[in-house]
Amino acid sequence: MVMTPEDKEERKRQRLLATAIKVSARTYSRKTVAPLFQKMIRAEWATDMRRYLSAVVDGRIQQVERWPGQCVCVTCGKVDRWNSGIKGMHTGHFLASRCNSILFEETNVAPQCSECNYYRSGAQNEFRMWMVSVYGQEWVEQLEQKKRQSVSFTHEELVDMRMEYADRLKQAELVLKGCSS
Repeated sequence: MVMTPEDKEERKRQRLLATAIKVSARTYSRKTVAPLFQKMIRAEWATDMRRYLSAVVDGRIQQVERWPGQCVCVTCGKVDRWNSGIKGMHTGHFLASRCNSILFEETNVAPQCSECNYYRSGAQNEFRMWMVSVYGQEWVEQLEQKKRQSVSFTHEELVDMRMEYADRLKQAELVLKGCSS
């Protein structure tokens, strides 16, 4: 029996769902989906073909030079490979939330170096400055309102998100592979 691509996709989804339901949705979200989301975000940022990206450097928004495959820390301007490991680039959240409402909000995250994200607790003043310069004050205020909402994801929604993020990561990695050739 020959399976169609749709059949294969559904079979994969059902296998992932069978694994996902063995743990709580919260655990699956935090341990499986979130790390994939963060990796995808960094990879997609690294595919940006612009040579200069904005970041906060010395308290001001500046343009920082980088090459495809690299990310710029939005809160200090450090440049490093998108996949530079735990001491390299992270995906920092502008607003943290335990209510899930903004956990996977793509405009709430951006590349940050480990120093800013971890040791400087997200460098919130600089992150806010960058967010306002990129998205505007109104959007930042909307995110702050959204943060107060509570959202629950079903296992099915989380599996679908995982599959989407995995596909997007794969596409970004293919683009990055082409950049390095």
